Amino acid sequence: MKHLQKKYAVIAIMIATVSSLLYCTKQDQIIDEYSSSDDQLVSLKVTTGPILDGTIDASWANCQKLTTTVTVPDPGNDYFKGYVGNSKTVSLRSMYDGSEIYYLAEWNDADKSLNREPWYFDPVAKKWEEESNKPAFDANGKKIREAFYEDKFAMLWNINNSVTDFNTKGCYATCHTSLDPLTHGGATGRHFTGSSTEFLDMWHWKLVRTGLPNSQFDDQLQNNTEFDLKDGGRHGDPKVSGGYSDNVQTLPVTGGEPGQTMNVPKYFVPGSTNYYWILKSDQISGTAKLITSVDVNGILSYSGGTIDPNTGVQFQRNGESTGSKCISSVCDIAPFVGDRGDISAMAIFTGSGWILEYSRSLTTPSGIAGNSDVQFDITSNYVFGIAVFDNATIAHAINPKFTLKFEK
Repeated sequence: MKHLQKKYAVIAIMIATVSSLLYCTKQDQIIDEYSSSDDQLVSLKVTTGPILDGTIDASWANCQKLTTTVTVPDPGNDYFKGYVGNSKTVSLRSMYDGSEIYYLAEWNDADKSLNREPWYFDPVAKKWEEESNKPAFDANGKKIREAFYEDKFAMLWNINNSVTDFNTKGCYATCHTSLDPLTHGGATGRHFTGSSTEFLDMWHWKLVRTGLPNSQFDDQLQNNTEFDLKDGGRHGDPKVSGGYSDNVQTLPVTGGEPGQTMNVPKYFVPGSTNYYWILKSDQISGTAKLITSVDVNGILSYSGGTIDPNTGVQFQRNGESTGSKCISSVCDIAPFVGDRGDISAMAIFTGSGWILEYSRSLTTPSGIAGNSDVQFDITSNYVFGIAVFDNATIAHAINPKFTLKFEK
């Protein structure tokens, strides 16, 4: 009898053990399966997603955190000169509900880069100029001036698995280097796909142009049609309205030589300091003034007044910086309406890095009808790459290939 009781007890323990394995929670299974992976991001299934406000609320604590290092590669020909080898630590989290997918990205950054190609006045040449979006170097290759640009963040997705190599190479599948500068806009590197049937969805957060002013990403795509020999195969998704423009115009120089012209800002906001962008609403309301003329001394005129940049240094370069009244390089800023505005975002700079929350519908009408958006089916996995731009127009720190999986 005791022998049978002992036998039954062993069987009971075995059943309990098997039962516990069979009925462990789905979240436990996800953690067990993916927690040790360094290239998989698991999107947690939730009833209600987080509020996008740039703060990390308690709901994100339940999400798997993918932490990785992104590094600026060297494509050759000094294309990323001044940035090559720079690295960032990025962490990603994701969750989804019945209609939206949400992401939380965090990365280290010592500076909040807002001063994107500002206009300044050169009192010696009597000309208005824009600061360069690339670093400057002396004859020995030593950096003598930093770039003037904005911080950015990007993700790249394969649409309908149309770019075959993307699932094995990630972002490198559409990165082309050592191009003929005569046929590719003077550049040695561009992103474009290999055929007319290949498409990538590019999510591009731009701090000054779309991020802080509009709380949006710039939703774009890549195909094999090179745009104006400038941006390669990168194109904005269709839009109804909104976006941004370069704040520049060419005016005849009053008092100058016959036919003499000068590039000058188009709009400025009187009395403003450290004003990094000009909103379309500022222009409509009259807060931003249209500049109507420039003379040989660089004095600008507008309805209601003039700007004399020769007095003081507020409109001039100030050592390694620019004066507090240097004028924004971008205007007409308004939220995208239409497919290009599909991705909502909120960001906070902590003093040592960025917290970026963003979301998009799992499926979008434009993506279903065409080839501009990736469509998320929670029964499938999706390969993606990420990039961080630290005060850089084109030099980006990347990790080219991850896989998004959905908790079921």
